Amino acid sequence: MRIFAITSYGPHTALTGGRLRRDNLFAALAQRGHAVDRLDIPARPGIRSALAGGLLAVTGQLRQRSRRADVILLGDVFCLPMIPAPARVGKPVVVDLVDSPYRLVGTAPRGNLRERAAVLGQSVQLLPVMHMLLPMADGVTYISAADEVVDVARVRRLPPTTIVPNGIDPTLSAASLTLPPADGYLAWLADWTYAPNCESFAWFVSDVAPWLSDTALERLRLFGAGDPRALRPGNSKWERIRRLVRHAGFVEPLSAVYREARAALAPVIRGAGISNKVLEPLAAGRPVLTTTIGMRGLPATIAPHVQAAETAESLAAKVVSLLDTPARPDGIEAARAAVRSVNWETAGAAMEAALSAALQLSDSRSHGDR
Repeated sequence: MRIFAITSYGPHTALTGGRLRRDNLFAALAQRGHAVDRLDIPARPGIRSALAGGLLAVTGQLRQRSRRADVILLGDVFCLPMIPAPARVGKPVVVDLVDSPYRLVGTAPRGNLRERAAVLGQSVQLLPVMHMLLPMADGVTYISAADEVVDVARVRRLPPTTIVPNGIDPTLSAASLTLPPADGYLAWLADWTYAPNCESFAWFVSDVAPWLSDTALERLRLFGAGDPRALRPGNSKWERIRRLVRHAGFVEPLSAVYREARAALAPVIRGAGISNKVLEPLAAGRPVLTTTIGMRGLPATIAPHVQAAETAESLAAKVVSLLDTPARPDGIEAARAAVRSVNWETAGAAMEAALSAALQLSDSRSHGDR
């Protein structure tokens, strides 16, 4: 197939999940023999990229590239304002929605008037996107069945859906399995420029950290672009975090991060889909601790290998246990085996099937119109 892939994500680091998914899926499709013509919208994902995409949609270049393709893949929800253009060219369109927007908005914080107003604004924005633009597509892909089922219940004219799971960094499973070092740090990896990750960190600082000793907090190490410790200056709880918790920035490769880690921490208080930050430590042979929200969407074969806490106090207690209790060799081996099937080759095959189905659907409609 000749695939015209449009995405609002450009170059990425290993901790920017959406961009990581796009690049690896496109690479997997190319490895399966498909020609991928990629267009990145030159704007930060969000309202800016949606506006930029709308402007690109009226250009002759986009129409020409659309005509040369067999099928068009819109790589994220922010590309949806472009969908009328390829639809007019008569090419089938698949949207990699990944997460359910309704599920993501549904878990947004509502603790104050500003947060409630933001949720209301996001809900209003979803009306034209999900009920007018998305139904113009010939197929939609999701990262998990848990996301799919939410939108199936909310969007009356939802196009045919396919589950396209994420993969994980193959170098993590290929590395020799070692026991976590007794004096290792507690690794928390995230793109700290992404608002939901900062919200999770703010919850940790205000609700979890007070239950932890200075010694425990000194074992916590943050990795990724941006420094969430700088969010709220002048607050005593945050000053304590700035004093005790180290931010190591972006480190590559990921195997180097996990090699020295005692365990991985991945608190999630808002989100949808399946978080790679929960899966990758298992492949690296490291225990991982998340919240109950972070467990959503995990396959039944993987969930038993992930530790989860429902409250701030219980999360703090499990942090202490992770730091004090040695990991069992059979436990980390079983966890690695459970995530072995989570790879980009499998994801690429699933996306290939979704694109082929959209192409066949489009062909059958064309023949039916004759």
